[in-house]
Amino acid sequence: MPARIDPDTAAAVMRAAGLEPMEPYPGANVAWNCRCLKGAHGVAPTFTSVRTGTSSGCRHCGRTAAGERRRAAGQARAEADMRAAGFEPLDPYPGARMRWRCLHIACGRVVHPRLFQIRTGGGGCLACAGRAPVEPTAAEAEMRAIGMEPLEPFPGRVRDPWSCRCTRCGHIGTPTLNNIRRGQGGCYPCAHRGR
Repeated sequence: MPARIDPDTAAAVMRAAGLEPMEPYPGANVAWNCRCLKGAHGVAPTFTSVRTGTSSGCRHCGRTAAGERRRAAGQARAEADMRAAGFEPLDPYPGARMRWRCLHIACGRVVHPRLFQIRTGGGGCLACAGRAPVEPTAAEAEMRAIGMEPLEPFPGRVRDPWSCRCTRCGHIGTPTLNNIRRGQGGCYPCAHRGR
């Protein structure tokens, strides 16, 4: 017959595991209501599971610790994968699906790619991929460079029509910055007269 466990000894074992008993010792294999000393969570492990190490005591803190261990184990590989793709991590590894602040070596910009996208062949720098937001002043300069004077603020996206006046003939049109960048002219009448 197993020896009886002293309730004070049982409580000391629970406290050593980071749990404060909230009720008297109920028995070795009975759920024991406790409060986690680390996260203040209410939990109810059995004394036996805590004493033998099959339970960390607090399932909430246990899950958090397990996630931290997984991230720590993957940190070196994650950093190596980012560096191989041309990015220097600037912050600790946040997880494969989280944005990670990095320096893009090719262009010197600080970017926030996700590791899982890098590992599946996705790009990590919107500017180098041509998908970065356009500064309104830069967009206006591009329109003026081809002879179109903007009549309204930049619409915000390169595919949106933008009301402009041709500085050669005065025609008002709505070219898109995307089409200008592809080499199309901004003024339809001037393009037809040039043929």
